[in-house]
Amino acid sequence: MAIRIRDCYDFLTRRFFLISWISLVIYLFYTTFIFYKTSRRFYYLRELLGIGLCISRGTATVLNICCALVLLPLCKKLNQLLYRILSKLCPGLFFFWLEKAKSFHMTVAITLVIFAVIHSTSHFVNLWNFSRNYDETLKEINLANYKNENPLMLLMSPAGLTGVTMLVITLTMALTSMRIVRQKVYNAFWYTHQLYMPFMVLLIVHPLSGVLKEEIFVEKRLNYIDKEENNDISRIHSPVFVPIQSKTWIWMALPLICFFLDLLWRILSRNRTKVDIIRATHMARRTISLTLSCHEQFSCRAGQYVLLQCQEVSRLEWHPFTVVKVPTSSQRNFIVWIRVKGDWTDALERLLLQKGSDNLNILVDGPFSSPMEGVRRSRVAVCVAAGVGITPFVATLHDMLLNPRKLLPGRVHLLWIVRHERELTWLAELATEVLSELRSANRPDRLQLELYITNSDMDEENKKQNTSHVVEINERGSITHVVTNGINDEKVTLLTPNRKRRDYLNIAKCESVRADYNLAKEFPLLACRAKPGRPHWDRLFGYWVHLYPEDHLNVYCCGPKTLVKMLRCKCKSMSRGKTKFTFVHEGFS
Repeated sequence: MAIRIRDCYDFLTRRFFLISWISLVIYLFYTTFIFYKTSRRFYYLRELLGIGLCISRGTATVLNICCALVLLPLCKKLNQLLYRILSKLCPGLFFFWLEKAKSFHMTVAITLVIFAVIHSTSHFVNLWNFSRNYDETLKEINLANYKNENPLMLLMSPAGLTGVTMLVITLTMALTSMRIVRQKVYNAFWYTHQLYMPFMVLLIVHPLSGVLKEEIFVEKRLNYIDKEENNDISRIHSPVFVPIQSKTWIWMALPLICFFLDLLWRILSRNRTKVDIIRATHMARRTISLTLSCHEQFSCRAGQYVLLQCQEVSRLEWHPFTVVKVPTSSQRNFIVWIRVKGDWTDALERLLLQKGSDNLNILVDGPFSSPMEGVRRSRVAVCVAAGVGITPFVATLHDMLLNPRKLLPGRVHLLWIVRHERELTWLAELATEVLSELRSANRPDRLQLELYITNSDMDEENKKQNTSHVVEINERGSITHVVTNGINDEKVTLLTPNRKRRDYLNIAKCESVRADYNLAKEFPLLACRAKPGRPHWDRLFGYWVHLYPEDHLNVYCCGPKTLVKMLRCKCKSMSRGKTKFTFVHEGFS
């Protein structure tokens, strides 16, 4: 029994904010539903429309608060300002908001989509009831002109057209927000989300048509008649109706002001001059390293990210990338790593190869705060990365290299999981310098680095055995024979009509690391820290519990969804003892 009570308590604490949100939504819907079901002023309208009136008004209240709150996580500049203020007063409060901002936005958006569908369905039923329950004595509150009028004709009213348009926008944004769509066609996700501007305009205009009306009672009716300068006292004894006053603008006033102030702030603070690309290098696994110049006012901290725009690719799209090397007083430039995965990054890589880095216009917006900033203030930080997810922690390694005796972060456990050994070259030189510098500063325990290579030696041997001879043309135009394997499939298709010789020469320059790269030859200090396979998480968490008894550790993770889900569950299960784990995740996809 005690175990069940503890499990129930753990579930409630983990899902506290989700349960609070669901409770708030149910409360708002229920109170509005009961108000329209029992209030005298809606008696005639309720007789005409039935339960559809109560459902449509209840869902409208929920939609108002959803449309108001869905904008708050998008106010990046205001969130950054609040972070700087609250991080000094109460670090944990706003740190949690930064970490949960994306989840909060998605939760509110899902609620908005569900209630938008219910709201639209209830209004379709209302249109049917307007036509079916047409009454000659209640023409004033009826949208229909005669009995059994086609409901589709009623849909052509301003309220119907704006409602249908908003429903289409909402469903389009919801479908393109799915992970599979974002990863395959990010442009569709980006451009459909720019429809939020017309959606907000339609949201305010939609209830102003006055389709739904309420009755004015005797105590208010005389004033209403006096305003119309009508002396017909007989109207006092007949029902008088006025349109229901819209309250949407009250819900949306403050969020829209904050959102547009934030947007204006970002537009004015963006670097509208051309940002010079000092250096563009191609690393292993189709990853681009861009070294960008910055102006004197640009300041960035480890863990923050920026938004980049390439005008040659798109003049509207801004994509987030973590700053892997922050600018200093002596070196006014910063570095971002871009993994080529998707249409925008693929177009950027193609332009870099064709035009060169000197002929591209790059604009920078930011930097913006991220939950990964907590690493540099932690006494003990557990950092887990997979692939290009190492980017939030590279700036921390640079900081350790420059300040090896710095108190914070005290100790960093960095675990990096990669597929192929050649991916380790992204960080090999920097990590070697950091380990050597910490050893010279008598702080070797400040960084515990563990590298995991998931591909097995057997797979590599099989790939080497599956070799093939391909005839290709080199730079001088002479024919050469090249032996290739399954690692690089690009060379197998060189002689197809769609592939030009200069495209191959450019791609060949991108591969700066050989397929048969051996880490131990060039970086022996890292080779001893590299292990085959994946981490044994139960053993690692047990080691951290033994090493830091009765401590509260933050586990920072940046990687694929499966890793994030698994580590989140591990942190929850291992926090039942005296050592507590808080899971912190960053992801842009």
